[in-house]
Amino acid sequence: MSIPEYPSSSSESFSVDPEKKSLREKRLKVNKKVRSSPKPKWTPETFSQKLGHSLADGLIKEAPISGDSLDLVERLAFAKMSTTKTVTSTMTMTTSTITRKEETVVVSLGLGESTESLVSVTSHSPRSKLPRLIFDLNDFAAMSALEELIEKYGRVSHMGILDGSYTFFITEDRKAALYYKVKDRIAVVGGDPLCELSLFPQVLSEFEKYRKKHSWGFAFLGAGETFVEYAKEQKWTTMCFGVERVLNPMTNPVLHGNAGKSITRMSKNLLDLKKGGITLEVYTPRNGKNIELQQQLVKVYEEWRNRRNGSGRPTAYITVYDPFALPEIMTYIYSKDRAGVPNGFAALRTLGANKGYHLDPYVATPGAPKGITDLLLYGTMALLDTARVSYLSLGYEPLDDLGEITGIPKAVAKISRKVHRRIFQGLRVAGKKGFHDKFRPDENQQSNLYLVFPPGIPSLRHMTSIVHIANIRLREVAFSKGSVRRAVEDLKESKEYVVGQSDSGSGTTSSDNSARPNSTDHGAISE
Repeated sequence: MSIPEYPSSSSESFSVDPEKKSLREKRLKVNKKVRSSPKPKWTPETFSQKLGHSLADGLIKEAPISGDSLDLVERLAFAKMSTTKTVTSTMTMTTSTITRKEETVVVSLGLGESTESLVSVTSHSPRSKLPRLIFDLNDFAAMSALEELIEKYGRVSHMGILDGSYTFFITEDRKAALYYKVKDRIAVVGGDPLCELSLFPQVLSEFEKYRKKHSWGFAFLGAGETFVEYAKEQKWTTMCFGVERVLNPMTNPVLHGNAGKSITRMSKNLLDLKKGGITLEVYTPRNGKNIELQQQLVKVYEEWRNRRNGSGRPTAYITVYDPFALPEIMTYIYSKDRAGVPNGFAALRTLGANKGYHLDPYVATPGAPKGITDLLLYGTMALLDTARVSYLSLGYEPLDDLGEITGIPKAVAKISRKVHRRIFQGLRVAGKKGFHDKFRPDENQQSNLYLVFPPGIPSLRHMTSIVHIANIRLREVAFSKGSVRRAVEDLKESKEYVVGQSDSGSGTTSSDNSARPNSTDHGAISE
């Protein structure tokens, strides 16, 4: 048998393609590297993450999935499906029935004591409170326009939509609106007009015509920086009286364990069934109304209000809400005791202009365990962090001294600061600031809030209307009202004030002039 001869060295038939060899070696190196690389470390959920996911799971259920909505249910459903997408925030909102008079539309919210979303339509006459029974298509068109305006431009200063004493004014073309309350013949507008900057002149012009029919002056409470820049161009008087404090749930150091350890520890203890026995739940009326629960939460609110009003402590910038006046734009986080009875709740209102939420009120019953309001705020942040919402407004925080003042002489500005300090020393607003501070607000999202008056020096009637609208009761302020009166008298008697009052008429409308008090109008300072 012959044995086949094979080449002693590598031949063409036994050679390996250099390119294939190189590729195989690369694969071996990659596989070796993958096998040798450490496995990703599993990180357990933090307390705040567990709490946020627990609250979110109670909302999602079979909700539609959308990352473009600021409806919490839809947004949480989307957040659960994806942990990498950047979510663009918009808002969906519903408001109330509206009324119209001739060619102007005025929306008045009649909020009764019922816990249901009962919104009665009132006459456009400022003195009439009779329910309206006849509607036409123009009413529904105006309502739809108002919904869109609030959806796009709503801010913290529009919190009065839950207060039945406020009224909305809508322009003829339905492209702009504002809301106001009349006191001492001054229409005090809440916040900026609900429209684009370019439409400010239009809505103010139409509102001026409406005001003239009633001989009203005007002022703005809680105006933002955009509107204030416009006001300065008109030579109006502006005063920075406060700031809006804002939490960022996505980066908040308290929520994420880098600060406020005592808040986290207390929240854990309250939610421990063996210790506090408290449970947190979320309620969204738009997913189905629970009338019994609404009645229980209203009871919580009324008990809190009664305790606050009976404390004798002066207050400021506290709106009296009907918590369920417009439930479809709200989300409620509430706490329950061991027996399943609610003992606290926090209400979230959507803010279209900021792509976020306003937290107000957040309250607890007098007999609730210590720390319930902290828990409600902590739980709210956890829920919004899960939903990837970065803007949670805590509302107004008055300054103990006025900030920037424009449009009036320095001497008058000095006296205005003096009056402001005397009032707010008695109100003890430092407590509110201290509570906000411990939750570490985001300074980058903080913004100034302003009072805005027509050209010239504001009259006493303008000033006292602001005091009334801000719910500042001078009789309850813990200092002598005579000291405030003396400060106001100093303002009236100052040379600059007298000159300013005589000169300011040329810069105001006839309705503004009619609203200015005469020299004997000392009663305006009384409550």
